Amino acid sequence: MKAAALEQYTVQDILEYRGNSTLFYSINENNTIESALALMYAHDIVSLPVFGTDSTQKFIDIVSVYDLRDYIMRAPELEKEVEFQLLSGRPSGISTVLQDTVAQVVRSRKHASQEVSADMRLEELIRLFTTYKQHRVLVTKIPTHTSMQKVPDIGRKRGDSIDSGCSSERHSDAAVCGLTQYDVVRFIQHHNHQLGSLLDSPALAIAQTHPSLRQAAPQHMPHITIRDTALRALATLSNTHASALPVVDYDGRLVTEIAGTSLRALTSSNIGLLGKPVLAFMFNLHLPVTRPYIVHENFTLSQIMAGLLQMNCRRAWLVDREDRPIAVISLTDVLYHFL
Repeated sequence: MKAAALEQYTVQDILEYRGNSTLFYSINENNTIESALALMYAHDIVSLPVFGTDSTQKFIDIVSVYDLRDYIMRAPELEKEVEFQLLSGRPSGISTVLQDTVAQVVRSRKHASQEVSADMRLEELIRLFTTYKQHRVLVTKIPTHTSMQKVPDIGRKRGDSIDSGCSSERHSDAAVCGLTQYDVVRFIQHHNHQLGSLLDSPALAIAQTHPSLRQAAPQHMPHITIRDTALRALATLSNTHASALPVVDYDGRLVTEIAGTSLRALTSSNIGLLGKPVLAFMFNLHLPVTRPYIVHENFTLSQIMAGLLQMNCRRAWLVDREDRPIAVISLTDVLYHFL
């Protein structure tokens, strides 16, 4: 690692710093996609643990809003239902993809959630996050003495999900803990006094690792214009495996961002809104249309990390002098810089 001071730490150190709050929300495999989205939307969470429906109620896996997004966008009847509702103003009465079960989503994925042990070194965890594009992992074999008390978290205001806590299997003492990239960035920021000049790296150097960076032609970066429909936006998100895309005006200037989390407000009766322009879609679903976190070339890694944590963001948009997005600096990019 570039930061030798971080080589001494393990996953258990991160868990003990973060603390492990009790998990309040979960779903079973026979719940519908619509009910999973509604639960995520009501409590502002992005993933849920899935339990079986038999007598053991065994833990199965984690399902995220991005898993649900990709499954929904593959549905062959989606465009037909969107068009019908957009033109008629009412549901067609035919069962939609939102009535499929969570079990169908879990089975459709290529990879299950990655499991790691509490004694895994921090370097290995960061490499797992950055090389294999994992955003969260399951931590197993947690020592019984590991603290289960939630430490104060001033900056973070997300709801309790598998991302931010631990859940026990319903009829056993086995704990299932979620650990995210956000948790690791918080842990590293807590030890920033050990990192020296590494934190002075400029934003452009961090973003250079991102394949979307095109200094001479920023229009090549995947983006959505204000005239594009929400359906096209979500299809682009799914096809590019991105968590969010910049929404730009007619001059290419950044207006807001569209994220996969916007799907959480979707129901069988409002799915037609996907056919509207992206801003109209967000307004009709009462989703916040806010100015995203932007940085410029002269921002340092230290400033970027502090901003991400203070604003509770998963990404920062690097823009030029005309406010046109050049690249996105994600939590993955930040972590990669420490390898």
